[in-house]
Amino acid sequence: MANSAKRSRYFLDIDPELRNRVKATAALQGKTMKKWMVEAISEKLEEDIDAREDLATLGDVEDTTSLRGYLAPKRRGRGRL
Repeated sequence: MANSAKRSRYFLDIDPELRNRVKATAALQGKTMKKWMVEAISEKLEEDIDAREDLATLGDVEDTTSLRGYLAPKRRGRGRL
C-alpha cells in the first residue's frame, strides 16, 4: 500500500459557474477536479503560511513595528472624534 493514511471527505457547495471554471481549468491541465482543488488548497495554505512568516520576520527587523503594534494606537483612536 503506497498511501495507507486515512482520508476524510469534505463536501463543498459551490456555484455552478465556479464549478465549471474549476472543471475546465483542471481539464486543460490534464487533472481531475479533485486533484486540481487539492493542489489549489495546498498552494493557498503555503502562501498564507509564507505571508505570516514574512510578517513575523518583519517584526524582528530593527526600526520596524509589528502589525499589532502598528494597529493598536489606531484602534484606540477610533472612538474619538
